[in-house]
Amino acid sequence: MLNIFNRKARLSLWLVAVIALVIQGSIGGNLHVAQAADNVINAKDFGVKPNTNTSQSKEIQNALKYFYDRGTEGTVYFPKGTYLVDESIRLYAGVSLNGDGMGKTIFKKTGSKSQYVIGNPILRNNSDRLDVKLSNLTIDADRANREARGESQVGGMIIDVAVSHLTLDRVEICDTTIGALLRRTRDSEITNSRFDRNNGHAIATGHESYPAGEFRNVKITNNQITNSGGGSGINLSRATYTTVTGNQIINKTHQSDGYAGIRIPNNGANNIVNNNVIENYPRGIFVLTGATGNNVYGNTVKNASLQGLLVQSDGNTFTDNEFIQTNSSLNPDAIIRLANANSNKIIGNEMTTYSGFSNIGIRVTDSSSNEIRDNITDTSGKSVSIEGGSNNVNKGNRNR
Repeated sequence: MLNIFNRKARLSLWLVAVIALVIQGSIGGNLHVAQAADNVINAKDFGVKPNTNTSQSKEIQNALKYFYDRGTEGTVYFPKGTYLVDESIRLYAGVSLNGDGMGKTIFKKTGSKSQYVIGNPILRNNSDRLDVKLSNLTIDADRANREARGESQVGGMIIDVAVSHLTLDRVEICDTTIGALLRRTRDSEITNSRFDRNNGHAIATGHESYPAGEFRNVKITNNQITNSGGGSGINLSRATYTTVTGNQIINKTHQSDGYAGIRIPNNGANNIVNNNVIENYPRGIFVLTGATGNNVYGNTVKNASLQGLLVQSDGNTFTDNEFIQTNSSLNPDAIIRLANANSNKIIGNEMTTYSGFSNIGIRVTDSSSNEIRDNITDTSGKSVSIEGGSNNVNKGNRNR
């Protein structure tokens, strides 16, 4: 009887243990799923250290690889602090970066290597779909200090390969040569971000090596571009079907080169440029040879030194833009200038100038078949001057 009892007791204990293991495994499994469900990891858990004097490039790459190596998407969180990098941070497809805010989480260039702070990404399975969002952080190339030390100066971010679905939201890129150089990007967005103290273009697209349209269908909205040391605020080289709206492109002091707040060169086509404010650039908006089908409307340009709008291309539309010239030390040859430009529409634009402004309001040289209609100029000189060309329509324009 005792042996039977012992066997029953051992069997009961064994069953209890099995049930306990099953329950524990079930709970443990559920906890694991819950932890993975939010798909966020802390970079510090991978040895990434802010506010040190050593580069964190390798540790940052290890953190970014976590989700990529597992074939899943996720976000790496970088707590506030300054993270020095001596090699470009390479983004991984499906892996986003989030910080504690612009000016709080900072990736800062260090070392002697001539590499952008953010470099070409690592994609997956021969796909160009990146699916990466950068948010709430600063990219600082430390250009001014590096120049003073005789070190190479670099840009903030370069993506030279074909990618899609990249988002920059609340990202600051500062103290760089070029801010963000995105040559072959499509179906992406740059929004609510800040570009400050860039010594070249703040946002630059395309390249002569690639056909027009390799950069396409990108929204560039509600960004601040300030204190440029040269280049254009937004340079839409070879860009197509891109929307540029609601951006503040403002210099405190006047820029002295020949660039523009917004510039469309190299066959940029079918872009929308509207409701931007541009101030203290040599040219407000500059549309170069080969650019066509662009719709530029509702923008405000203040205090251009060369022209508020310069058009050297065919088949574009410019409507309801406002040009304000209050700095009497500047001497633009015209507020709106068309040169070797054909079949454009210049309609309903308005100018406000300082007292005594006497330069030409709208000047058209060697251009044909343009429609120049219902614009308001503000000059004691000639309102509209058409010099050469043929079949231009000059109708309904008036001077204040």
